[in-house]
Amino acid sequence: MKKILLASTALVGMAGAAAAEITLSGYAEIGIFGGDAVETQFHNDWQVNFNFSTETDNGLTIGGKVQIEENNTPGAINGGLRIDDEAFWVSGTFGKVTLGETDGAFDWALAEIYSGTSIFDDHSTHAGAYWFTGFDGTFYDNQIMRYEYSFGDFAVAISAEMDDSGTFDPVMSIGAKWSGDMGGNDVSAAIGYTEVEGLDIVGLSAGIAMPNGFSANIGYADGNLYGGPDDSWIGVAAAYTQGPLLVGVNYGEYDVVDASGFGLVVNYDLGGGVVAMAGYGSSDGSFSSFNGNGSDTFSLGLGMSF
Repeated sequence: MKKILLASTALVGMAGAAAAEITLSGYAEIGIFGGDAVETQFHNDWQVNFNFSTETDNGLTIGGKVQIEENNTPGAINGGLRIDDEAFWVSGTFGKVTLGETDGAFDWALAEIYSGTSIFDDHSTHAGAYWFTGFDGTFYDNQIMRYEYSFGDFAVAISAEMDDSGTFDPVMSIGAKWSGDMGGNDVSAAIGYTEVEGLDIVGLSAGIAMPNGFSANIGYADGNLYGGPDDSWIGVAAAYTQGPLLVGVNYGEYDVVDASGFGLVVNYDLGGGVVAMAGYGSSDGSFSSFNGNGSDTFSLGLGMSF
């Protein structure tokens, strides 16, 4: 959900392999958050990212990533650490194969409508939000294999997430996306489909970014969005970027489930990898407090990339 800002801080050559490298980067944030269901409180979080890459003698590129972060799970005592988003890949003229905690082809292809970032993702976790995650990590162990291939402005992918017990069918996903220039505007469009055990979801997304700083995005999804009865979702968003300033707004709603909401976000790039962030989310309907902080939430603070 969050568009995390990362910056490389170390580059280490591996002995005996001139093309191999490890890149270390980090992210931290400090601030406050609150809502009508929680007390306003301080917040801090951090993560360290390891990125690996090397090249074989026959021209294959191999890489991976591992993330170590603070565990801020509600109810956890004294925090703790966890390893997350570990995945490794092999690429060449045949395309790219990734295995691990990575996006399925549905999520890989479709673009979220949300711009900017906030400490608690208030602008993108209201009751009307949807993130095109499909069934990734919902039923099985979140170990996903994805194959992707790009040609010109187009890219396609297919993925599978297995039931390790062999009892149930795998989650299968397919996606395609396109991006290009139309009259000086950056335009993108994508379609995706995912299914498992008689459940399925189809999704569409499109966006445009104009030279004057304005951008707009739209998303649509239909099917068993949360593993339950059929529903449909539609979301729209607009943003304006001028120099270091970004201001974004979005709205989303579900057709069957009684849930809708809007979000606001403001980012200001202070330079040096530091961004001032403010977010607000407002929800309506029966699921207006599903994020745990209430139907109206806010956060304010700094995001720091290292």
